[in-house]
Amino acid sequence: MMHKTILAGAAALLFAAQAYAGDVTVSDVWARATVPGQQVGMVGLVITSQRDARIVAVTSPVSASAEIHTMTMDNGVMKMRQIEFLPLPAKQPVTLGPGGDHLMLIDLKQALTAGDTAPLTVTVQFADKSTEMISMKALIRPLAAAKEMHHQHH
Repeated sequence: MMHKTILAGAAALLFAAQAYAGDVTVSDVWARATVPGQQVGMVGLVITSQRDARIVAVTSPVSASAEIHTMTMDNGVMKMRQIEFLPLPAKQPVTLGPGGDHLMLIDLKQALTAGDTAPLTVTVQFADKSTEMISMKALIRPLAAAKEMHHQHH
C-alpha cells in the first residue's frame, strides 16, 4: 500500500512540474549559418503546446524582422510563402525546418556564424487569446550540417 502512495505522490509531483513549466515547450532550436552578404536566415525548432494554440509572431535582435513561412507545391515547384500564424495542435510536437514550415530572419544585421547562437522570441496565442512569449537561443549550425539534416528527412 505504501508503494502505491509513493508512486501516486511522485506522479503528482511530475504533473505539477510539467504544468508549472508553462503551456509551451521548445527544443532543438537551430539556425543555418549564412555566407557574407546573405540577408536572410532560416530557423528550425520543435515546439509543443499543451493547449490548442498558434505561433503568431517571432522577433530577433539579429534581424530587422522575422516571419513565419510555409512551403507548398505549386505546379510541381516548391514555393515558400509567409503565413500569418502557424497552428499548434494540443500536445502534438510541431517540427519547423527546411522543406516545411520554418521561421525566417529577414534583413540580417550580421552574418550567422557556425557555433554562435542567435536569440529569438516566439509569441504563441491560445484559443482564449492569451499569449505566451518564449525566449530562446538558436545554435547556429554549419551549412554542411544543415544540409545533411535536411536530406535525412527525405
